Amino acid sequence: MNKIVVIVRTRDEEHRIAQFCTAYENADLILVGDGGSVDKTVEIARRFKNVEVLHFQGRTQMKNDHWRNNDSYHCNWLIEKAKMRHADWIIMDDCDCRPNYLLKQDYRRILKRTECDYVMAVRLYLWGLDQHFPQMAKPGKERKWEASLWAWRGSQDFWTVDLPPAFNFRIGELEVKDLRNDASTLELFPPYCLLHYSWDDPRRVDNKVRIYRESGLIPGQRHPLDFGGPLEPLPEFAHE
Repeated sequence: MNKIVVIVRTRDEEHRIAQFCTAYENADLILVGDGGSVDKTVEIARRFKNVEVLHFQGRTQMKNDHWRNNDSYHCNWLIEKAKMRHADWIIMDDCDCRPNYLLKQDYRRILKRTECDYVMAVRLYLWGLDQHFPQMAKPGKERKWEASLWAWRGSQDFWTVDLPPAFNFRIGELEVKDLRNDASTLELFPPYCLLHYSWDDPRRVDNKVRIYRESGLIPGQRHPLDFGGPLEPLPEFAHE
């Protein structure tokens, strides 16, 4: 048995949810934890046979009449739901992040064969649809690929820890400092990768930066073109 449950948080993601669900169409179950969408996110998600839509009620009031779903609470709520559905593996990612074609075709085999408890993958951070910020995937002086968490065994006592504006992780009561040292971990490197489309539309980027600043979530939020480093065309392997 190798039941794979994908969990994803949504709120007004009608422009992305179909692509996300299509990317994981061969997963056993996709749990869409919707945090109050007023667009067609839920309607679109329900068109997929392996999707179950759940409604997350938790809201955190922010400055200037903005509100948000607390990331950590939202994640833990979905992790618990995945465990209740007897997931052998839990994949967690944002709605704007999807596996490239190689990872999409091979991830079931990878998860079935690995003896590790956690799987990490490299994320390429895109600007538009055909460029990316290579320094964000290769931080540090050595400019080596850096993988981050993508999946873990459902049997693990693994949860998020609220650390605004985002979260960290814990295994049991131990807060994770470096998953590579704290657990049995498989790292996937290119040509396997995840494609992060968080900056695919300049107008949405500007609006996101504005909301982060106005709400007080990240008062000093900078534009990605100001901190992401030089742009380069996507490498050949970075497509769906």
